Amino acid sequence: MLTRIIIEGPDCSGKSTLVNQLKNSLRWDSKSLHHIECDQFTRYFKEYAFADKIIFDRSHISEEVYSKLWRNGTSFQKNEKEVLDKILEINGLIIFACPNIETLQDRHSSRNFSQQIKYSELEKSRELFIEELSNHHYLIYLSKSYEELDKLIKKVKEMVK
Repeated sequence: MLTRIIIEGPDCSGKSTLVNQLKNSLRWDSKSLHHIECDQFTRYFKEYAFADKIIFDRSHISEEVYSKLWRNGTSFQKNEKEVLDKILEINGLIIFACPNIETLQDRHSSRNFSQQIKYSELEKSRELFIEELSNHHYLIYLSKSYEELDKLIKKVKEMVK
């Protein structure tokens, strides 16, 4: 039985819309882990281990991607990453919001608020997410239409039953 859903993907990929739709459809809580004060591994371990009907807006996978993109490094020791990856596999579902690069660029250009990622980094971040997720089972959400969003929500609801 699913106890956690993780929404991953680059900025401008449709994650927020997906999180909100899932939250409303499933009546689950959502959580962002980027503002919890403690070390990276402890933050994710505690939240994953005790999650029950939680939708996570990003995960340790994002930490890895953006560490590689901006700091040429990693956020976790190898054994820490292995533990976190293993926890996600148990009663968890990863959804990768992965529109094409043109869609990401169009959405980035149309935003009116400041964002950390630069237009020139969108394609590289998308590639890094694909690389980081290569060892995981996940659903892909192309986020190109509301029809596609509705199909994905329906599929997830069936998986939760």
